[in-house]
Amino acid sequence: MSPVPALPDRGLYALTPDNIGDTSLLVARVLAAIDGGVVLVQYRDKPATAAAREQRARALVAACHPRGVPLIVNDAVQIAAEVGAAGVHIGREDGDLAAARAVLGAARIIGVSCYDSLDLARAAVAAGADYVAFGSFYASATKPRAVRCPIDLLRQAAAELPVPIVAIGGITAENAEPLLAAGASLLAVINAVFDSVDYSAAARAFAAPFSQLQHPGHSEHSMTTRSQAWFAQAQKVLPGGVNSPVRAFNGVGGTPLYFVSGAGAWLTDADGKRYVDYIGSWGPAIVGHAHPQVLAAVGAQLAKGLGFGAPNELETALAERIIALIPSAEKVRMVSSGTEAAMTAIRLARGITGRERIVKFEGCYHGHADSLLVKAGSGALTLGVPTSLGVPAALAELTTTLTYNDSAQVEQAFAQFGDSIAAVIVEPVAGNMNCIPPAPGFLETLRKVTAQHGTLLIFDEVMTGFRVHAGGAQSLYDIRPDLTVLGKVIGGGLPVGAVAGPAANMDMLAPLGPIYQAGTLSGNPLAMACGLATLELISQPGFHQRLAEQTRKLCDGIEARARAAGIPLVTNHVCGMFGLFFSEQPVDSFARVMACDVARFKRFFHAMLDHGVNLAPSAFEAGFVSAAHGAAELAHTLDAVSAALAASNQT
Repeated sequence: MSPVPALPDRGLYALTPDNIGDTSLLVARVLAAIDGGVVLVQYRDKPATAAAREQRARALVAACHPRGVPLIVNDAVQIAAEVGAAGVHIGREDGDLAAARAVLGAARIIGVSCYDSLDLARAAVAAGADYVAFGSFYASATKPRAVRCPIDLLRQAAAELPVPIVAIGGITAENAEPLLAAGASLLAVINAVFDSVDYSAAARAFAAPFSQLQHPGHSEHSMTTRSQAWFAQAQKVLPGGVNSPVRAFNGVGGTPLYFVSGAGAWLTDADGKRYVDYIGSWGPAIVGHAHPQVLAAVGAQLAKGLGFGAPNELETALAERIIALIPSAEKVRMVSSGTEAAMTAIRLARGITGRERIVKFEGCYHGHADSLLVKAGSGALTLGVPTSLGVPAALAELTTTLTYNDSAQVEQAFAQFGDSIAAVIVEPVAGNMNCIPPAPGFLETLRKVTAQHGTLLIFDEVMTGFRVHAGGAQSLYDIRPDLTVLGKVIGGGLPVGAVAGPAANMDMLAPLGPIYQAGTLSGNPLAMACGLATLELISQPGFHQRLAEQTRKLCDGIEARARAAGIPLVTNHVCGMFGLFFSEQPVDSFARVMACDVARFKRFFHAMLDHGVNLAPSAFEAGFVSAAHGAAELAHTLDAVSAALAASNQT
């Protein structure tokens, strides 16, 4: 059984609505509200039978307490005691505080409704109340005839009483600020959260008025003042408040950080706190943030103009650099994103072979094109949704998803229908179910069977390209694919993707060939300048050897500290790419990734933020080391790891 969480001293207090008869639905709604920042939950449902109330309260305790959120029961002291609730809330005529304390004991929370009476609050505190609640402050749909309470009473209570002050009654994110300014510690809401379509988003909307709101188990640095305010505003105009789902922190809980600047291996958030960064703009910042040579190249082009919708010399120069580094590349088509590049490679493969079927691997992610978002990893996996609505069934049927690192299954699939397969697309090092290197012989098997059946082998090197080796994973593992998908590092931090391959394949693209592809911003000179400067830096002698050594030191240090703490943890790493897993056994497959302790990762993630280290906000994303990560940054990180591992034991 999880320990009973303590009463939070500040935050959003959610009261469940009456008449949600489905227990699983009730729990799901409450958990969504907790993900949005609720720190205290009260279960109330007076119309329900005692047996039903006990059953639902027990389910809510099991859901809330492991997340560090206390669940208290409205009025029913005996039910609270039976189900192990964190406490009880009693009204003026609904219970006796001394009797409740006798049943629940000294360690449980007892809150008291005091309506508009400071005298009643004084008496409740004297009798041992842990918090007192005042209201209604605004018109309440739940209790339209409730006594109205003046806001000035909050100021008096906050100045005089030594317990948290709860405000209740008609409170919304828009009218909450005066109550907080007057001294309310907790805002109790029902309709403002549970009458919404998105309970998590509704709870997050209180982030702005709660400038110091604490998510359970996270310190003040996990959600900064400006980050909260900016995220609350973003949710009004952006779906989920973000432009890419993993950024929303749904995989770890809490409010996403907003960063305002980066330099080298460090990022600075909106409130001035600095972090050693292991996201690196999701991979492109391989030379560190704001490298002077990269900024100078972009600045020089910026002075000439943003773009012209015409060919430019820089796109040729960048293509030449890519061809010099990537063994299988003879020609390159520039696009604006990894998704666009993967989509283009698939179309090219289908056009060249005259076939329609595509093979991909479970847990690998190749962008959100319809043919590829089938049992996808990355953001879709983080959200617990293995497929996406909106993907036509007919297209999904043309995509076969196999198990990554299972050579026997690949051979079996090709034996059954190999002559109908246009392409196999694979991340040579999987980075979207965290970091999973290829098993010995796996990539070789892919090359062998695709060659035997006239199928094109596509390496998605958006993540591995120029990061695991100057020539990508295909150089590291000495495998030559038929097409290569590139992104991230080739843009140096600006939006760039590319498809590269032998001239015979690439010349099938328009305008030379019959396979159409076009893009308004493809080859944009600013992005080309940024990418070219980055590739010049990573081409320097010894660059990747130094990167690999720093990554090895980081992973060895993390594992050593986990062993010292007695916590099961393993790491994987390939040059400047790494993953950590809370697991007792090596992790080399999608199934083993899914068996890892995600709950512990969430606690570890927030503790690392607290100690100034920025990891990907998902247990299913790889981490990235840059050339700017030196001894000082690794020492800072490993000190944070020791503290975060200890914090991860606290449930």
